[in-house]
Amino acid sequence: NDDCEIVRYICSSVSKRSARLVAAALASLIIRMGDDNITIGVDGSVYRFHPFFHDLMTEGVKELIPSSYSFKFVLSEDGSGRGAALVAACATEEELK
Repeated sequence: NDDCEIVRYICSSVSKRSARLVAAALASLIIRMGDDNITIGVDGSVYRFHPFFHDLMTEGVKELIPSSYSFKFVLSEDGSGRGAALVAACATEEELK
C-alpha cells in the first residue's frame, strides 16, 4: 500500500512539472505574440489521455499571462502536429468571421 502511494506521488509530481513546463513555454509565446485572444492547437497522447493534464496546463498558463488575455486549447484528432496547427488556424479563422 505504501509503495502504491509513493508511485502515485511520483506520477503526480512528474505530471504537474510537465504541465507547468509546457504552460511556461506557451505563456511566453502568448505574451510575446501580444494577442489577447488566442487558440492553441494541441496534440499528443499525454494531453489526450491524462485525466488532469488539460486542467494543469490551463491553470499554469493563466497564472503566467495577464488576466486580460484569453486562450483556449483545441485538441487535434488526427495525431500529427501539423493537424494541431491546422485545427488552431481553422478555429481562429472561424472566430474572426
